[in-house]
Amino acid sequence: MGAAVDPARLTPETEQSERRVERPLPAPASDSPSVVLALIERLALNPGADAGKLDCAIAMYERLKAKEAELAFNSAKGRILKKLAHLKIVKNRSVRHEFEKGEPQNGTYEAFKYAPLEEIDKHLRPLLVGENLDLSYSDESSEGGGILIRGRLKHLPSGHYEDSLMRAPPDTTGGKSDVQAVGSTNSFLRRYVACNIFNIVVVGDDDDGNGGKIDERQTQTILDLIKRAKVGPKFLKYMKAKTVEEAGSLEAAVATIAARDYRKAISTLEEQVAKSEAGRAHFS
Repeated sequence: MGAAVDPARLTPETEQSERRVERPLPAPASDSPSVVLALIERLALNPGADAGKLDCAIAMYERLKAKEAELAFNSAKGRILKKLAHLKIVKNRSVRHEFEKGEPQNGTYEAFKYAPLEEIDKHLRPLLVGENLDLSYSDESSEGGGILIRGRLKHLPSGHYEDSLMRAPPDTTGGKSDVQAVGSTNSFLRRYVACNIFNIVVVGDDDDGNGGKIDERQTQTILDLIKRAKVGPKFLKYMKAKTVEEAGSLEAAVATIAARDYRKAISTLEEQVAKSEAGRAHFS
């Protein structure tokens, strides 16, 4: 038992010191990876430890680390989505087709415009570097002779990753050789994989992306995120969409979100999902 302290000899400094000593240190959460790792070390060093308990502790540690990695990945991706919502990626390259034989015009005409991979990467790469994320692509064999591109977004510190796959036949339009056809499709699929992972919507250089409402695929993406984020009517009001009562259903209400606000909706919901999952992590 420690010696008693004479109150008469206490100074403001010693009183403050006493208070610092008596203040309890915050204990780590009982389900944190560090606590489980310490338990594994104790079990491993105990000759009489139950092997089954050790296996269970290792499995728990692996689950907690995987969940921790997933949360870090989602947080990093969410921050990028938030920044992308304020960026404008423009379709600035033209694809020209030749007029068909027999038509009165000669030469070529502009069929459509698109944002090349380097234009998308110019905006995306600095954001990836800032969040220690890497987006890589690989081509894989596909049934029927098509081309399959796998995009992998990986959080480098934690190792957690998510894949997005797209396939298409070789683009033989415009008299391309076999090699050119493969290269064209490869580039096309990489662009779409990147846009799919980050919900990027490119706009034409003659507009600001304000035209119309979101499409069916975008509506479904937002509906899925609404379920995961568990948000209510306030989200629709925030997005200046119709209420469920006005539209007749949640799907119809979501479909009234403006196309220009799609990335804003995604970044908002992704951020809410990350917060929701972080709150449940200690109870899983």
